[in-house]
Amino acid sequence: MPELTPKIAAEVLAACQAGAAETSEAFSRTFGTPIEVSPREAGSFDPATPPDGFDGPGLAVVLTVGETAAVAMLPESSGLIPEWYADPDPTGESKLTTLAQELGMLLLPEDLMPEQFAAGHTDQLSAAIERGSVAAGAALLPLELKSGDTTGTLYLIWPAAQPEEILVAEKEEPAQEAAPAEPAPKPAAPSPPPQVTTAPPATQKLAIHGVEDLPGYGQSLLRIDVPVSVTLAAKKAQVDEIVELGPGSLIAFDKACDETLDLYVGQHHIAVGEAVKVGDKFGLRITAMRMPDERFNKLKRDA
Repeated sequence: MPELTPKIAAEVLAACQAGAAETSEAFSRTFGTPIEVSPREAGSFDPATPPDGFDGPGLAVVLTVGETAAVAMLPESSGLIPEWYADPDPTGESKLTTLAQELGMLLLPEDLMPEQFAAGHTDQLSAAIERGSVAAGAALLPLELKSGDTTGTLYLIWPAAQPEEILVAEKEEPAQEAAPAEPAPKPAAPSPPPQVTTAPPATQKLAIHGVEDLPGYGQSLLRIDVPVSVTLAAKKAQVDEIVELGPGSLIAFDKACDETLDLYVGQHHIAVGEAVKVGDKFGLRITAMRMPDERFNKLKRDA
């Protein structure tokens, strides 16, 4: 099975060149401005002399393949990234996730499609690279991004041995210890001991930032395979109409050709979207999520 190693730099460059037009469209949709992408020759990454802009914030896109990942990094100093990326609303988060998914299919060879993908802001790109355990000699492939008179470089770097650490928020510096305050005066009479709550410690750790924070049974549920399907149109027909179908038969649906497609997970209709071309494959760009059906139960008045 192919692996993300510096030896496949030629294959990655070929994939980037083949998908350059679609990559340009992906960035243009996400950033809201026309962007042209041009891949350059691959080289080697040297942590001692990182690319320009890596000492500051930027956008990191993590494409995980197996236990390693390729990381696409765009410095904020390029002037290409929209301001909302650092603190995106739900729509912005959806845009970044879609961008990561599209880049995973466009920047890497077909036999190295990412199983996981994520994109987000990081305070310092070089620190994120260090957290991801990117060693000296890793492959570095620059892609020039141009929007009008503004030009920046997106750097695709691989392999990262700890991809799950790249987008982890930088740990806050511990606050400097203030001079010890004078002890508070003791009360005249001892107060009764405070009641100790018996709430389990888990109630104080409800913040879930990723799949790894879920309990074991929750992670098991997320590994269940469910069928995902896209429906162009549907209708009911009588059995005698169905048995007469054959090659050349035409079925008309009560749906306009420019309407959105329906996304189903199992038997549940969860979203609608539009058909898109991703490389030489068909894809669905989700435009809206469908709210669950509301159920109302009658309340009986107590006698």
